[in-house]
Amino acid sequence: MLVELKRYLTEQAKAYMQLVLYTRNLFGTQPNRRFAWGLTVCGTTVRACLLVHDKVLSSEAMDVSTSDGRRTFVTLLTNWSMCESWRLGYDPTIRYDADLKHWEIDVYNGETQLTRSYICASICCSAYSTFGRHTRCFVAHEKSAGPVSASNQDSSMVLIKDSWAQATGPDSDVVHDEVAYLREIRDALADDRALEGTYPRLEAGGVVQITCPDGVVDDTTQLILVDIAEDTRVKVPVRIHRRIVMSPVGNPLQRVESADELIVVVGDVMAAHTAIAKRCGLLHRDLSVNNIMFHRDKDGVRGMLIDFDNACRITDMQTAEWQDRTGMLPFMSIGDLEQSDVERTVLDDWESLIYILCWLGTVGINQTDQGPNVTVRDLPIGKWRNGTATD
Repeated sequence: MLVELKRYLTEQAKAYMQLVLYTRNLFGTQPNRRFAWGLTVCGTTVRACLLVHDKVLSSEAMDVSTSDGRRTFVTLLTNWSMCESWRLGYDPTIRYDADLKHWEIDVYNGETQLTRSYICASICCSAYSTFGRHTRCFVAHEKSAGPVSASNQDSSMVLIKDSWAQATGPDSDVVHDEVAYLREIRDALADDRALEGTYPRLEAGGVVQITCPDGVVDDTTQLILVDIAEDTRVKVPVRIHRRIVMSPVGNPLQRVESADELIVVVGDVMAAHTAIAKRCGLLHRDLSVNNIMFHRDKDGVRGMLIDFDNACRITDMQTAEWQDRTGMLPFMSIGDLEQSDVERTVLDDWESLIYILCWLGTVGINQTDQGPNVTVRDLPIGKWRNGTATD
């Protein structure tokens, strides 16, 4: 519970702002945090705040200098102290074992309709943001497999991706269904050994399941807002909590050891990109230094294209509703930067790859290759982070 105190009622706006800033750290440090509650106290006025992925909802003012205000505030504290953990914003499917000092994560598989538990070895991506998808990534191994030894560590580890994907409505699926895309990619490329390891192989994935008084239900923003008035609920964008298990576990692109390895990685990634576009009819639309990874096997280094959160079907790109702006600003195609009405194609992704290579060639492919006294903002290419198409 976050509490922001201000001396005067006129500082209410500042209290909201501070609460939002503090919540960012709460999401970042608590892997099992689904949403957050907060209190602002300005003078004698107390407001309860619910911070979800796209909105901050605030209660009516409770003036604790009056008997009615105190009664309402005490009732609120009593309800918070007695309610279930999922109503407080915690995720009961991610639990910390204090004795063994690790996180245990449940993953529901939509294909088999079974749930498996995984032991987290490390957290490689935290959700340090108040709003958005709150993507978290865990390196883990299946609990039923028992302890992982040094000899089978690499083959036993998987990556668990946890995020809140945006949906088009309360009864609709997500806009970009990464689980469905990865399932289609896995099935279409399963027999191509040359592409093995160049894309995330889906092991399991589906909507997170929460046990509540009504039974086991999908975890969505509608569940979070179940006790909120209908006229308020409809103003909050719908998100669906999804969890995906993938293999192999990759390393960041900046850890390649040489330009030769970078060339191999980029070649593998574009081979995978081409195959996915031709055989699955999917366009990635978000090539960046963060979405190109690599791993090592007995044959050497392999590149891997990850993160299909913004992917879509190539046939859908012919409609105006799919001409949205996607990707990291430094690597967007000119068409995306200018938000033109020209249909996006695989050439936009190839254009992004050119900018990635220009970026790495300028700032260095890894920390060893980067100059000690040079920062990106001091270089002309630094304008790519916040400039326009002309930059």
